[in-house]
Amino acid sequence: LDNERVFPVGAGEPFPPDFVDTVKKIFRRLFRVYAHIYHSHFNQVCELGEEAHLNSLFKHFIFFSNHFDLIVPQEIAPLQELVDKILK
Repeated sequence: LDNERVFPVGAGEPFPPDFVDTVKKIFRRLFRVYAHIYHSHFNQVCELGEEAHLNSLFKHFIFFSNHFDLIVPQEIAPLQELVDKILK
């Protein structure tokens, strides 16, 4: 995220041609982090009483990625049931 070639910081600087592909790769990896947390650590999140925060973050992540088509449906399969509930 600190690579100015990928994420220009100056006003009027163009984004690179592969910008969308780079963002999609980042979102795919972030989704995998969410999937890991839900699969392997959700009990600990609940014990801390933080499940509402995790669910809210994930909901915003899904809405944003869905709106901009950043994650392909095959990638969402591990959490498809949860994603379907969010998008209803």
